Amino acid sequence: MADTFLSKSLILANTNETTLYTVPTTDDTSTPPTASTTALIKSIRLYNSHTSNVLVTLTLTDKDSDTGADTKSTLFKMYLPATDATTDSFPIGNPFEVLKMPLVANEGDVVKITAGTAAKIHVQLSVLEIT
Repeated sequence: MADTFLSKSLILANTNETTLYTVPTTDDTSTPPTASTTALIKSIRLYNSHTSNVLVTLTLTDKDSDTGADTKSTLFKMYLPATDATTDSFPIGNPFEVLKMPLVANEGDVVKITAGTAAKIHVQLSVLEIT
């Protein structure tokens, strides 16, 4: 078993649904092979650099390994308050922590984010991948 800590950061460029993180799936044909992975998402921080509140939605699509069916759940949906109109730097201001406890995600599960205003929502995800 190997543990890998990862950090994913981005600024949402548009108002489209954007993939923030996908749990790796087993692939024995790749070089090197990708092992089965479970992810512990430890933190998702959001920062709004806009002068107004922005609606932000985070979803988790759970890929059922037995049936292949996708179940999409809303993890977070709210108007994120403006925190600092003078800078676009993260984490200046008051970043908002979405998770109160770690979130377990399995192979193929996907975390996506959507914002109501382009180029104003900064997001940072911290995850521990266990293979």
